[in-house]
Amino acid sequence: MPYKCVIFDFDGTLADTEEKAFQIYNRLAEKYQYSQVTMEELQHIKNLHIKEILEIVDIPLHHFPRVIKEGQKMLKSESSEIHAFNSDIHDFFVAMNKEVEFCGILTSNIKKTVNQFIKKYFLEEEIKFVKCSALMSKADKIRKVLRWSRIKPHEMLYVGDETRDIEACKKVGVDVVAVKWGYNTPKALEQCDPTYMIDNLWDLLDIVKKNQKGFDIKLMSSEVDLEYKKELLEG
Repeated sequence: MPYKCVIFDFDGTLADTEEKAFQIYNRLAEKYQYSQVTMEELQHIKNLHIKEILEIVDIPLHHFPRVIKEGQKMLKSESSEIHAFNSDIHDFFVAMNKEVEFCGILTSNIKKTVNQFIKKYFLEEEIKFVKCSALMSKADKIRKVLRWSRIKPHEMLYVGDETRDIEACKKVGVDVVAVKWGYNTPKALEQCDPTYMIDNLWDLLDIVKKNQKGFDIKLMSSEVDLEYKKELLEG
């Protein structure tokens, strides 16, 4: 079946927030006396699962929600400095919306930050919705989006940059595209076996088109078979 919608993660997938997040984390680490992270350590961390990262930075689990909330507020205050990975992101979404029924964003970030990004790149007409989820509950949120949009798992394509995105999609039965430019490295992503991996956002459009074309070919083949069977019965 062709994909009816494409859902995007935000940080590390559409928006280049890595450097900002790195700076904000170290400011919070200094404030609350957690372990700070060097740029060299960051490259190692990008290979790890979120649970392994928490062990390295020594953030007590019960402190984690507070750190995330405060960090998101700090990121929001600097949202004007958040840029898209692709300068032609508006053209991309216009092209994508010609192939699917709608596009949306599902993120662990706060909605105001995402909406400011959408406004900055004139995507108000291209992004149907923005929904937010807790860091470790993305699978539940994907299920809610499926129910809300009244589509089946095989009709959704999710695009993300982290291993937890892949794991969440597999729990729900949704195909997932892992991007190679985000928070987790390609090596870490490959180990989770995503449905697809891409080097460029525009590669996603090719995936959607090929999926649609493949379905059309199967449909045509089925129609030919029916006509052939009909001729045999009549003959």
